[in-house]
Amino acid sequence: MRSSEHVSWFSEVGLEDRPHVGGKGGSLGELTRAGIEVPPGFIVRTRAFEHFIEALERDEPVRAKVEALDADDLGAISTCAALLRRRVEDAPLPPQLLDEISRAHDVLCSGPAPAPVAVRSSATTEDASDASFAGLQDTYLWVTDAARMLACVRSCWASLYSVESISYRRQRRFPEEGVAMAVVVQTMVDARTAGVMFTRSPTTGDRSVVTIEGAWGLGSAVVGGEVTPDRWVLGKITGEISVR
Repeated sequence: MRSSEHVSWFSEVGLEDRPHVGGKGGSLGELTRAGIEVPPGFIVRTRAFEHFIEALERDEPVRAKVEALDADDLGAISTCAALLRRRVEDAPLPPQLLDEISRAHDVLCSGPAPAPVAVRSSATTEDASDASFAGLQDTYLWVTDAARMLACVRSCWASLYSVESISYRRQRRFPEEGVAMAVVVQTMVDARTAGVMFTRSPTTGDRSVVTIEGAWGLGSAVVGGEVTPDRWVLGKITGEISVR
């Protein structure tokens, strides 16, 4: 199955497509094209989000409501976030968009047993040079049917309007017109162990070391701070383990 107006497969995108597939989507595409073993998947492009929001805004503003908020008024932000999240999660998908995402899911999960998937937020603001949006949007794991997957796509979009995400954007005066969300739908890996590797120290910025943190089970427990991971620090040149 080839890309459609709203859906692209990992093998068809790369880092240059990040404005249309977000940070995660572009990176997963780049890794796939480089021959790295990446669990297969597709990306619901930002164009889908834009069309969805345009449909919502025919009834009532979305982006203008966010831009009108005072960054220091947490009460107003909380009220607005709850309203916008509910609108996004409850609104039906346009028929064309529903059909394209459903067909891609059918292709991805075809086989004797339906494959569970991860539905992952991939915002265009993730890789901003002067800000980090990591962890501000939602990811859903072990999604086992198409109806739930479609609901999770809307929930990923809705997480762009969480209290944390709105507050962060308002504090940094990000224009809402440039904020969009792609969504990665990717087959799950039933991991025995998982973790993350930093190519420099995440605490000191030291570029001469590699830091690895891992734990039993899924990597989401590590990146979400739900566990205290095992940790190693290795010298890039000598390979010596200085911290274990």
